[in-house]
Amino acid sequence: MQKVDLGLADDHVGGNFEWAREPCCDLLRGAVDEERFVFVSNFVGGPEKANSFYIMTLDADGRLARSDGLPISYCPWCGTKINARKRYPTQ
Repeated sequence: MQKVDLGLADDHVGGNFEWAREPCCDLLRGAVDEERFVFVSNFVGGPEKANSFYIMTLDADGRLARSDGLPISYCPWCGTKINARKRYPTQ
């Protein structure tokens, strides 16, 4: 499969960061780390201090169908509220 350049920062795409708090299930983690279907923003918010997760929609040619992602708050596979967080270097 041809890699599509979405113009995202490298650490928004799985495989380029470590988890401080793991995703709720292996399917969500795989969608981030291996399939690169779900992306993780550097934005951390909410009372859980979790990262924002989103899906970028592509058209049939592999180009972005819209410029912004579709945010997801609940895991599409297990239905659990997403409460995962990237590991950030200590300052």
